Amino acid sequence: MDKKYKKNDEFIVTIDRLGDNGEGIAVVDGIVVFIPFALPGEEVLVHIINDKHSFLVGKVVEILKPSKDRVNPKCPYFKKCGGCELQHMPYDMQLKFKKNMVENSLKKYAKIETEVLDTVPSDKEFRYRNKFAFPVQDENGEVKIGMYQQNSHRIIQIEDCMLQSERAKLIVKLFKEFMEKEKLTAYNEQTKKGLIKHIVVREEKDAFILTVVVTDKKFNKFDSLISLLKTQFSEFGIIKNVNNLNNNVIFGNFDENIYGLENLKMNDFGVNYEINNRSFLQVNGYIKNLIYQKIIDTVGKQNNIIDAYSGAGLLSSILAKNANNVIGVEIIKNATENANKLKNVNNLHNLTNINGDCAKEIPRLSKELNGDFAVVVDPPRKGLDKAVVDAMLEAKPKQIVYLSCNPATLARDLSYLKEQYDIEFVQPWDMFPQTANVETLVSLRIKQ
Repeated sequence: MDKKYKKNDEFIVTIDRLGDNGEGIAVVDGIVVFIPFALPGEEVLVHIINDKHSFLVGKVVEILKPSKDRVNPKCPYFKKCGGCELQHMPYDMQLKFKKNMVENSLKKYAKIETEVLDTVPSDKEFRYRNKFAFPVQDENGEVKIGMYQQNSHRIIQIEDCMLQSERAKLIVKLFKEFMEKEKLTAYNEQTKKGLIKHIVVREEKDAFILTVVVTDKKFNKFDSLISLLKTQFSEFGIIKNVNNLNNNVIFGNFDENIYGLENLKMNDFGVNYEINNRSFLQVNGYIKNLIYQKIIDTVGKQNNIIDAYSGAGLLSSILAKNANNVIGVEIIKNATENANKLKNVNNLHNLTNINGDCAKEIPRLSKELNGDFAVVVDPPRKGLDKAVVDAMLEAKPKQIVYLSCNPATLARDLSYLKEQYDIEFVQPWDMFPQTANVETLVSLRIKQ
């Protein structure tokens, strides 16, 4: 089809609906136009910035008729940095958008039409994150600490990210003072020179750990940073990490404890554990605990629970506090070793951690357990491997409780599972307010 419009054209459109990333969608002469930061019902002047074969991408030049729902974003960097997509929406609209996104994904990718419950809101719309990772870069001799501009590696200097805590803002400020005082260089991606590449902070209550990612293993000049942080904080740790490769990975393989805390002590549902900046843990503690409680309540008092993709074993350990027998299955050896440490620390004799492939272990375990088991699964964003789906269809667990961070891959997996399983509920959770991301918990029961 020959398109009437092309790159750099400008024209007026009315927004019909929202896309999966919260962008406005208009249709002009049969061609879909994606327009970030536009709301349904708005009339906008749009400038085309990308001309694809079957659609156009535009940016708003002017809002001619704004939606009554539009709100002024709190963040001065909104639309500049790639961290948030939805700050122009009121919070109740964000929650409805995420519910609709899950509904639409189920219909589109799985041909499933089922009730999707209302999105569970976060207790905080802003300042909910307990972790940040900010790149540190040299740009024409200027040190910049912040977030990447959307679809680029150009850093937006950020003095205060509204998703992070007030303390995070102060940590960044003091770190920049440290760099200026010591005349330390930031990494330059073009020249591949410079000392400091990233800073990563994990917080818990009154404590935090700051990891400084450097390119030179010999660098050890942290005394002034320690002194600066001590003027404001009493409980913290500093870790030096070395990454001298020119890649998109934040951490290198070498860590050294420079000062104070090496780990943060945590307790959830009676399970004692420790985390650091390498640990995976959800960034919104409030929603994390609500989801874990819902998983406990949903799986109930099953005789046997298999926690597939169990990682370092936190959820397995929590389940073991409430179930007769729990088996964690994880393919990464180091993660299984950490899960066993967690098991031993908490004296969980009813927990077994297996280092293996879920596709092979689930059918084997099904035979050992005589089919009397449920599966809890929290896979990465790409969803379940097809071999794991096939393994579950073969093994026929009584119940599958599936936590997903990607509605599209969730729907794909449910399209296979729906032949043998009934959906008991679909519940979205707002783990990431102001962004287009959503967590979804689904309970499936085998058909009788």
